[in-house]
Amino acid sequence: MKLTAYSDKPVSFFNTICLLLAVLSLTLGMAVFYLIDFAPAFYLELFVGILFFCLPLLHRRIGIDRVILIFFVVLDAALVFYGIVLGPISEIHLLAAFLMGASDLLMTSRKTRNLFWTYVGAMVVLLELNYTFHWFKPIAFSHNSMLAIRLIVVLTGTALNGIMLYFYIKQVRTMMAELKKASEAKTKYLRETNHEIRTPLTSIMGIAEGLNEKVAQLNDSSLVTAIRKETEHLQVASLLIREIINNQLDLAKIEENQFNEVKNESFNLRECINECILMQRPIASSRKINVVLNYDAQLPEYILSDDTILSKIINNLASNALKYAAKNTVVRFNVLKAGEQIHIETHNISSLNPEQLNEIFLPFVSHANRENKSESTGLGLSITKQLVEKINGTITADASGSTTSFTLSIPLKEGHKVQEAGHVEPVKEIYQDYIILVLEDDKLNQAAFRAAIKSMGAVPYFAENGAEALELLKMITPDLIITDGKMPVMDGKNFLRALRATDNDATRYIPAIVSSGETFLQEQEEFIAAGATDFLLKPFTRKELVDMIRKYLPSIKLMKPSM
Repeated sequence: MKLTAYSDKPVSFFNTICLLLAVLSLTLGMAVFYLIDFAPAFYLELFVGILFFCLPLLHRRIGIDRVILIFFVVLDAALVFYGIVLGPISEIHLLAAFLMGASDLLMTSRKTRNLFWTYVGAMVVLLELNYTFHWFKPIAFSHNSMLAIRLIVVLTGTALNGIMLYFYIKQVRTMMAELKKASEAKTKYLRETNHEIRTPLTSIMGIAEGLNEKVAQLNDSSLVTAIRKETEHLQVASLLIREIINNQLDLAKIEENQFNEVKNESFNLRECINECILMQRPIASSRKINVVLNYDAQLPEYILSDDTILSKIINNLASNALKYAAKNTVVRFNVLKAGEQIHIETHNISSLNPEQLNEIFLPFVSHANRENKSESTGLGLSITKQLVEKINGTITADASGSTTSFTLSIPLKEGHKVQEAGHVEPVKEIYQDYIILVLEDDKLNQAAFRAAIKSMGAVPYFAENGAEALELLKMITPDLIITDGKMPVMDGKNFLRALRATDNDATRYIPAIVSSGETFLQEQEEFIAAGATDFLLKPFTRKELVDMIRKYLPSIKLMKPSM
């Protein structure tokens, strides 16, 4: 019977219990002997008292494993002895509970612990049978002695179980503190790596979009087709990487209870779904999948819900349906009115079977096939289920033949039409007089910003940190500022604070967009508190960047009157 090595905390508990039992044996135990006047009780208590005083010193000589075994063998023998001698007033249940709890703290071998629990349980059963059938009669003593003995036994059992409970609580608190520390370290690591990954990914997506635009200028149609195919693959890979990063960060935010509060705002449901499916167009094109969207005419145009969370859910469902569908097939999206519910269904041809669907919403469970195994982390559907529950919805999966279906159900609450700004396509003539200052220390990202801003006709200026930007602002007055969060010398937060604290009204009130990979709400709120006007999450597409710029630049620039 081999016990593994022990840490200092169980040994500390063992030493404390030994000293407590030694004191109890030589005080309350001797009091019991005095009340029952039974010589074996005197020798037993004397032996236990001396032995338990010595046990904490013996483990250095004979090893903690042997000392703990001696401890439990002696205590169990004492349990049987007093259970027979004192009868039912021995309250063996209290002492048995202590023995089982103490063994759980001290015995790290499950097999040894289970054997001991079985042994203690068997002793309790045998003693109870003895009380029923009177195989061994307890010692006779007066009524007053019985009350005193019962009080001593209850006090002893309560003290032992109390000290055991104290160590249990202390152990749990220590574990919780360690788990919190580990969780904070994990979150910090995710934040750092998330930012570092998102920055080059923004460059990759920008380069892919830029290549697609340049390809259109080529005259060789076969070369255009070949290059577009490669850039399409680059875009698909970028989208998949972004999805993996977003899922990991969403999971971390849910675990840290830092996910955005659920909103209840009116928005256009059809537009929300269309935009989500359009985002997955490169994946559908690369796999030669035809997407069919059926929208129920009975559904209201506007609904009340959280459009951000719903977009994440639909994006995950659409991505899942397209990634795991067989090539050259059709993926169907049905948006239906079902009583007071909205049902959003996805149907695709895949190789999943009903057994696999039973665990499809568990975290880190993936049933991806060999073709798309590298694209799956097993997080998307797990996060989707948690997000669905946040908006009081349900999600189910089903397989019928070769068709896999997911059904999302959310409450139907009719909204109202919201005033939406007209979307004007950016043309160079509209934005040609605008100046946009970009704070970005990554050269590849600078190139992506430059291409997007020039495509609008605006003039980009660049600074690699906040200090450099403040110097540049003494020479130019931009209409919009876009700043990274993490930069050398002076980061985005300190730049924004300095910008808003300046006495120059010409620059003090310039709209400032933070473009960063910081996805946690707390970080974004800190940027807003520092003076940011809005937040653009990396990696972003050129369309997302242009839409954000248009949001803060009016179509007609008000020029200063000439003197």
